[in-house]
Amino acid sequence: MDDVSRKPRTATDKSSREPVYLASQLASICDVDLKTIHNWCDRNDDPDGPAALESFRTPGGHLRFRHAAVLRFLSRWGYPIPDALLVDRPHVLLVEPDAYTRRMLATTLDLVRPGEEPADGGGARAELSDDPSATLGLWSTPRYYLHVLDDPYCALITLGERLGAGSPPDLVVLGLALPGLDESTFIRVANDNADDGLRFVLLTSDDAPASASAAGVVGVVPRSKLTALGALLDAQCALVAAARASARGGGRARRRRVPIAPREPIYVASQVASIWDVDLKTVHTWVERGDIEAFRTPGRHLRFRRRSLLHFLRRYNMAIPSDLTPERPVVMLANLPAPAVERLRAALAERFDLVVIDDVVGALVEAGLRSSGASLVDAVVVALPAAGVDDAAWVSALQQHQDTRYTRLVVVGGSDDQQRRWQSLGATSTLHPDSLDLVSVVLEKSLGVG
Repeated sequence: MDDVSRKPRTATDKSSREPVYLASQLASICDVDLKTIHNWCDRNDDPDGPAALESFRTPGGHLRFRHAAVLRFLSRWGYPIPDALLVDRPHVLLVEPDAYTRRMLATTLDLVRPGEEPADGGGARAELSDDPSATLGLWSTPRYYLHVLDDPYCALITLGERLGAGSPPDLVVLGLALPGLDESTFIRVANDNADDGLRFVLLTSDDAPASASAAGVVGVVPRSKLTALGALLDAQCALVAAARASARGGGRARRRRVPIAPREPIYVASQVASIWDVDLKTVHTWVERGDIEAFRTPGRHLRFRRRSLLHFLRRYNMAIPSDLTPERPVVMLANLPAPAVERLRAALAERFDLVVIDDVVGALVEAGLRSSGASLVDAVVVALPAAGVDDAAWVSALQQHQDTRYTRLVVVGGSDDQQRRWQSLGATSTLHPDSLDLVSVVLEKSLGVG
């Protein structure tokens, strides 16, 4: 009898299976009803028509949905991908300011958008335009998800948002040199906010290799050796996946992750029309003009995030209905001297929930964390300029990041020229340090309180 060698099944083999969802699970994850799921399945079988949600049935006739098919369908329609669909593999946060390097990474690492993985497991199918922003956003490989950003300040907000969503990145790749921020500061702030610390890979230029002495750095790779970077990411993510599988099998306890934030309320167009007592046509006109941000379901129906409605109301100084407004808006005080904090506590504590952060860079992580799911930082009061910080990049990141762009920003300090620059970047108001008494007035007006 021949001695046939059999490869033993391991926990990682099991964990690599593609997730399959019940119709009820998918309805809960996407925050829709079962009828909508069935409608998605019947969208259109015409190859030239709208894509349908692929499914199969069990022997008992029950609908089942493969993970890749769900991601492909949601991505096709621009529907926000829920965090619950992105827990099947590790997450990597990559900060690379150079657009050419990002394009090379997309090819070398075989990056595709989630749900667009080739059925044959082949190479990259990404088609990138000449626009540098085409390389940004969420990508995937069969082994991990990759969040690509070009700015370290925005990356810190994203890190906080991932923490708040209960899915912090398992690995961070920093392309050096970071514009406007020292990599040691980034690593320190990131490690201070992660429960068990993070693993870092430094991506350097060939003529200026970086030291791997910083806490948590597991590798240093030159930009000319992106293939080596891919191998390192594969190896590190395999370790993460194995550790998780071992924990599920009764091995070493998995690192603690914060609970997933409650989902943000989503409103249909008829609810929005009811809020302002207008007809549906008016709501559609507002969306077409860009007055209110909205997205569409695969059935092409408009949906509105609670924070976008709040932003619309606050921008036009309109009354905020009780079911939209927070009971006590959240205001973050960042990098302010102790006497200023005490003065603002006395002036604001009765009407606002205050969060005090001493570290101006760490405040970005905290803002992202508190803007996850249904949460929102309504306003930030920050003292600028700050040593070691690019104040313009700090303001720009907070005002442009998708999770904090609705946050009102009051900047205290700076010269007249600096204040004009901050206002041009989106700051709600700029004040001199001797005008702290005006902060409460600015916040009440900009947040529609009172």
